Amino acid sequence: MLSTPHKRCINQAMRGVFACLQQAGADWYRQDFPLIAYLFKYLLAAFLALWLALKMEMDQPATALLTVVIVMHFRSGMVITKSYYRLIGTVIGILFSMLLVAWFAQDRFPFFMAAALWIGLCTAGSLVTRNFQSYGFVLAGYTLCIVGLPATLTPWHTFQIASTRLSEIGVGLLSATLVSELILPQRLWENIQAVVRGKFRDFSLLMGAGAPAGLNQPFLKFMQDLYQLESFRASAQFETDEARWHGTTINQLNMQFMAVSTTYIVFQRLVQRLLRLGQRPEAEALTALMQPLSEAILIDGRPVNDVKELARLQQAVTAYLQGFDLLHRQQLHALATVPRVNTLEVETGAELLQRLATELAAYLNTYVLLVAPLSLRQSNDRAWNAETAHMQIDWLPVAIAGARGAFTLLLLGAIWITLDWPSGILAMTLGVITSTLFAGSPAPMATLRQFAAGVVLGIALVYLSNVFWLTAAHDYVMLCIVIAPAILLTAWLSARPATALVGAGLGIAYFLMVGFNQALGDNPVKYFNDSIALMIALGVSGILFALTDYTASPWANTRVFAQLRQLVVDACLDPGLTSTAFEMRARDLIQRSGNIHRPQEAERVCMVEALCAALEIGHAVMALRTLSSGLAAQAQRLLQHTLVLIAHDYKRPGPKSQQQVLQWLDHFLAWVQGGEYADALTPSQAQKLITQLHFIRLVIAEETLASTPLLKEAAHAA
Repeated sequence: MLSTPHKRCINQAMRGVFACLQQAGADWYRQDFPLIAYLFKYLLAAFLALWLALKMEMDQPATALLTVVIVMHFRSGMVITKSYYRLIGTVIGILFSMLLVAWFAQDRFPFFMAAALWIGLCTAGSLVTRNFQSYGFVLAGYTLCIVGLPATLTPWHTFQIASTRLSEIGVGLLSATLVSELILPQRLWENIQAVVRGKFRDFSLLMGAGAPAGLNQPFLKFMQDLYQLESFRASAQFETDEARWHGTTINQLNMQFMAVSTTYIVFQRLVQRLLRLGQRPEAEALTALMQPLSEAILIDGRPVNDVKELARLQQAVTAYLQGFDLLHRQQLHALATVPRVNTLEVETGAELLQRLATELAAYLNTYVLLVAPLSLRQSNDRAWNAETAHMQIDWLPVAIAGARGAFTLLLLGAIWITLDWPSGILAMTLGVITSTLFAGSPAPMATLRQFAAGVVLGIALVYLSNVFWLTAAHDYVMLCIVIAPAILLTAWLSARPATALVGAGLGIAYFLMVGFNQALGDNPVKYFNDSIALMIALGVSGILFALTDYTASPWANTRVFAQLRQLVVDACLDPGLTSTAFEMRARDLIQRSGNIHRPQEAERVCMVEALCAALEIGHAVMALRTLSSGLAAQAQRLLQHTLVLIAHDYKRPGPKSQQQVLQWLDHFLAWVQGGEYADALTPSQAQKLITQLHFIRLVIAEETLASTPLLKEAAHAA
């Protein structure tokens, strides 16, 4: 018999073992089970599509499998969204293919010219639009290759080919959507909440640090989070009622975070600018003025974790705003005894800081609607109107990408016709896929290399399948066993961001070449022809990308700098441009240029500096423009002259125009501070006008041809 102490020790040991096993199981379920579930769903969707295609005796069951490979994703919302836009793009592509065959079936030259024009337009459309709308344009483009080109060989079978391909694609879409939605669904709404919480956590830590050393990396991270959240929001609309209900809230939250993060960056850049100019007392006063807000945003040194802590933070921000004037006066009083202090710097920074606290309070009021439990949320979160997405498109790279896609089709088509190449259609299909799908990549050559590695791996797997495995597959079960390794390897590679493109290349190559349609078998001649076709298509795409890679050209950055300055000109002269639209267009320009994906490079750091400088001056001049609406006619004319001079300086930068602006700003500030326009301005208007003019002067004065990339590059462009 065991004694009581021994029993107690055994019980404690068993409880410890049980706790360890429970923790290990929870960790496995959280980290490894989602991948296992995804592989299972991927395999099940492929087998379902194959069974349906064979049951309905479709010509090419591999097309249904290829569709599953393309649209499957971890998250159910992504699968539904990709399926939706793939169906739309496929239908549009099929309709245009039938129209093209009806017009030019007997004449190759106009057929290929019209097809190339269509591919170019679809490629351009994929760059202009965002998210899976872009994917729809890609599908509309290369559907021409899988329907229109085969139909040219037998024009009388065009409708049959089109309806069959549409049916096969529909089977793949239906299988992927049903499996993803009904079996262990993974919701995008969970990702949205995680991104929202992570974004606020990062901002809280950055703001709680007081005076961070570097701002470029956090600023780029915030931009990436904004676009990622917008992508999730667009896809989650198809997912759950809660996601649809909060769609406008997420959009509002994105806009508010964009405003508060920009104001914070501008404030910190002002403090750093003062330190560089040797005005340490003013910088320290602004830092001290912000200190209560920096301390309030962290609870016991960490970001808020629950609704109660969030309520405490909201109360603290409200109290900070209510006591801001007193804190401001205290800092000014403390500086009164310091010699040679420019209190105007503190006034300017204080206005930015007050705006930061106001924007933060508005952001917290929206943030709580998403993170609070459902029972505590308010029902008025749909009162906002969705903000229009403002885009800044550089049509030159769009035109280059469109021309590249069109030329890819024409070049491969010329090879097909000249050599009477049996696998020419396959080469054109892959060439168009790569030229359209990777047109918006920030590093297309690296992307194409990864994709090519997957294609080579797929070609090798096709050889094993066709020669050794398919010959032994005599029924549906054996066929599933044969293709299961390729499906699982594709799914596993696609699930990892670092190898997702390899997985895509493997899946596309495998199901484009695998040797079963209505009958199974090995055709060595066709295999080698198809393999050569895929490699030639990749080679042609690689050569054209190398010759026309706009993002890698040295003058691409010059154009981005010049367009940033043009946005500042628009902010000065366009009365219909809002502050939100200005910032969205500036950020969109940088995002489309691919600079947020390579933040470590020196040129990208200069680009971020240029963006911050443009946002600083742009918001300041727009605040001036807003202020002028309530002023007397004489003051409005003077402000309008100021905006015209600033616009001229940014449109044609140079020492002469810069000096002209600075001299005018000095005169204007002296006139306002001297009280010469006391009859035209109220004290509050005069104070706001002084701080905005001083801030603009501070930013422009720091922009010299030797030190500011925005001005230097624009000077070369001009």
